[in-house]
Amino acid sequence: MSFLRLVYYSRNRLGSDPDTVADQMADILSASIANNRMHGITGAMMVDERWFVQVLEGRTGPVTAAYERIAADPRHSDIVLADQTVVDERRFPYWWMAGAAIEPDMSDLVRRWCEDGEFDPTRMTPRRLVDLTEAVVTAYMSRTPEPPARSHAFANA
Repeated sequence: MSFLRLVYYSRNRLGSDPDTVADQMADILSASIANNRMHGITGAMMVDERWFVQVLEGRTGPVTAAYERIAADPRHSDIVLADQTVVDERRFPYWWMAGAAIEPDMSDLVRRWCEDGEFDPTRMTPRRLVDLTEAVVTAYMSRTPEPPARSHAFANA
């Protein structure tokens, strides 16, 4: 079976207050998990103070509809569809949606995936965006096995 993998990035409009951002990210992830579970979509997202990056995988219709909802969400602006690729296997098969904030102590990780050492999705290939998203989410989850409800990241499968 083949799936659509859609990768986008956008400007983060969540604000700068860490508690507000954490609450809004928890809301986004909770709604994403509920919607994605119903529609067979899996994926991951990462956020920093300027950007969102999200990878969605599933059947074409549901993934496209999810992207259209996201594009209309005022918590994003300047949304860019970086890639749509038909794939035979999901990269994130166990996560309805996983998410993490790029934290200051992840600078080595960011340098490894970003050519100039700074995270700017406008200067990254879609493949590197997917790789970095997976690395950030995995790094966060490896040190936080049971994140609290207001955490910056969690997965649910």
